[in-house]
Amino acid sequence: MKPAVILTHLATFALGAGIISLISFPGTKAKNSSSDASPSATTMLGKQSASPSSASVPDPDSLSSYALGQSGYEMGHKDPIAAVNAAKKIPGRDNRSLYTDSVYTAWGEKNGREAAEWAMANLKGTERNDALYSIADGWSESDPAAAAAWFSESTSGSARNDAIYEILEAWGRKDPTKALAWSESLDDNTRSSVMDSLATGWASIDPKAAAKASEGLLKHDFGDEFVMNVASQWASTDPSAAASWAGTIQNEDARAIAQMEVGTEWAKEDPSKATAWYSSLASEDDKQYAAAGIAQGWAEHDQGAALKWAIGSVASPETRQRIIEDVMIDWSYNDPDSAANWLKEQPKGPQNDEVLATFSSAIIDMDPEAAATWASTISNPEKRDESISSIMEEWISSDEKEARAWLAKSTLSEEVKKKFTKE
Repeated sequence: MKPAVILTHLATFALGAGIISLISFPGTKAKNSSSDASPSATTMLGKQSASPSSASVPDPDSLSSYALGQSGYEMGHKDPIAAVNAAKKIPGRDNRSLYTDSVYTAWGEKNGREAAEWAMANLKGTERNDALYSIADGWSESDPAAAAAWFSESTSGSARNDAIYEILEAWGRKDPTKALAWSESLDDNTRSSVMDSLATGWASIDPKAAAKASEGLLKHDFGDEFVMNVASQWASTDPSAAASWAGTIQNEDARAIAQMEVGTEWAKEDPSKATAWYSSLASEDDKQYAAAGIAQGWAEHDQGAALKWAIGSVASPETRQRIIEDVMIDWSYNDPDSAANWLKEQPKGPQNDEVLATFSSAIIDMDPEAAATWASTISNPEKRDESISSIMEEWISSDEKEARAWLAKSTLSEEVKKKFTKE
C-alpha cells in the first residue's frame, strides 16, 4: 500500500482521531548492499565437500541460507576455485550468490591476496565487485593492514571504497590507532566516505578512546558523522557514560548529533531512564535534540507512548511538531490499522488537536484528501477552521476539481464551505 493510500485509509478508518510524522533525522550510514546477503562466517553449520578437489553443493531440496552459507564457507577454506565452479550447479541466482559470497569471504580469510588477484583476473563487472567485497570482508579479519594496502593500490571506484569501508570497521576493532594513521593516506573524497566505519569498529571495543579521537577529527567534513557513530555504539552498551561524554562536546553540531544518538539508543532499551536524562538537561538546545532522539528510539517499540511523552513533556513547539510528524507518518506507513486504533482512543482536546493539525499539515502534499479529513476532526472550532482553510487553499491550487468535490460532500460548516465556493 502506497503512503498516500495508507493515509486516506487511516483518515477513513479512524475519523476523529489524530496522526503524526517526523522529519527524518540523520542516521548511520549503511554499508554497501552487497554485504547484506553474506551469511556470518561464525554462525555457519552444514554440509562440506567430501574432498578439497571436488567441491559439492548443498542438496537441491535443502537450499536454505544456512546450508548455502555454511557449505560455501567450508569449501572456501578447502578449495575455493572448485567451490566457485561448483556454484554453477546451484539453481537460482540469489542462492548462488549466498554460496559464493561465503566462498569468497572464507578465501579472503585464508589467503586474501590470492583470492583478490584471482577475482581481478577472472571476473568482471558487478560479479567481480561483489567478490572483492566479500574477499575484503574475510581478509580484513585476518590481516586488515595488508588488505587495506592491496585494495588501496589495486582497485578503484566503488570496489575500492566499499572494500576499504569494510576493512576499516574490522581494523577499528583490532588496531584502531594504526587504522586511523593509515586513513590519513587516503584522498579526501575516499576518507570522507569511509571514516564512519572506523568509528563504528573502534567504538564497539573502546568508546572512550574513539570519543577522544573524534575531537581531533571535527575539523574534517566527516567529523560529525564520526561522532555520530561513536555516540551510537557507546550508547548501545552504556548510555549513561555516552550521555556524560555528549554533554562535554563543545562543537555545537557534533554535540547535537551525539545528544540525538544517545537519546535514540537509550530509549530503545529504557525509555524511563532516557526521559529522566532528558529532564536533567539544562540547555534547551540539548533538550531539543535529545527529545528528537528519544522519540525516534522509543517509537521503534511503542509509538503511542513516545507520542504521549512528547506531547506532554517536550516544551518546544517546534520539536513537538517534528516528533509528531516523524513518528506518525512512519507509523501510518508501517502499521496503519494500529496507528488508526491508537488515534481512535485519544481523548478530544488541545493535545489531540495539536496532533491532528500537525499531521494534517505534514501530509498535504502526499494525500490532500486525508489531510483535509483529519483536519476536519479537530475539536476546537477556531483551530479546525484555520487548519482546513490552509489545506483547502493549497489543495485547490494543485487540484481544484478534486478539492471542491470533497468540500461539497464534507460536513464542514456552511461558513467554511462558502469561503471556498467558486463564485
